Amino acid sequence: MKTIYKINLARIIYKSLILFGIKRKISIYKSSIKWSLDLSEGIDLSIFLFGAFQKSIISSILNLIKKINKKNNRNKINFIDVGSNIGDKSLTITRKLLDQNIDNFQVYSIEPTEFAYNKQIKNINLNKGLKKKISLFNYFISNKKKKYSKIYSSWSLKEKNNKHNIHGGFLKKIRKNTQNISLDYFFSKKRIKNNIIVKIDVDGFELNVLKSCEKSIRKENIVFFMEYAPYAFEEHGANINQFFSFVKKNNLKTYDLNFKQLNYIKIGKGQSIDIILAKKNFFEKLVKN
Repeated sequence: MKTIYKINLARIIYKSLILFGIKRKISIYKSSIKWSLDLSEGIDLSIFLFGAFQKSIISSILNLIKKINKKNNRNKINFIDVGSNIGDKSLTITRKLLDQNIDNFQVYSIEPTEFAYNKQIKNINLNKGLKKKISLFNYFISNKKKKYSKIYSSWSLKEKNNKHNIHGGFLKKIRKNTQNISLDYFFSKKRIKNNIIVKIDVDGFELNVLKSCEKSIRKENIVFFMEYAPYAFEEHGANINQFFSFVKKNNLKTYDLNFKQLNYIKIGKGQSIDIILAKKNFFEKLVKN
């Protein structure tokens, strides 16, 4: 289903909840996590209804972490959440890993917009038991120095004007002092090595993020979970040919969330899917039962 259709359905559900007297802004426990939610936001509403946002990618990441932990539980697992929004993946994955008595991991949550970053601070602070496992950063990850004043980080269910014509998102401000940095620099600064999982959801800037860690890709066996949306690539000056050229150049292969190799990706106009990028020999050995 196209994102815009999901947003329209969510808008109907949101209006129905308000009619039944449910407050728009609430604090609530879902899946053993305390959330401060605004039900007029798409991600927040999903957490309210289902306990999480994008359960399929969360399940796939957790499955991979468990496999890494089983085969090599001595080295710390590093999960880097690029475009982490309100902390929906960072908090959910942390909670579930700790519930399964997996402790040898660290989450690095990176969000550039002031809107989502501030919401994530609040959600992390509501969960003291998870806070020590999550390091939050206000960075814009890219291989370029170009500064953006606004990017998408809101899927409002009450606003109608100025929304993206395909995915229905709304632009939010990036603070002037928010730094543009590469993932290569971030890995070096935080001394991140081995067992690296990176989730990228940055609405069209995915190739910029990947290019920003090309040195690390050559040195490390990194597994990337990312949104593949050709229309969003094109909005930021990239295209699928450039994407697959990068994939081939860096000896990466594409996989679905069930760890099956994708030899061809075909999706409709305005649609997106979540995929995995990794080096074939390393990844297939890692996920083999």
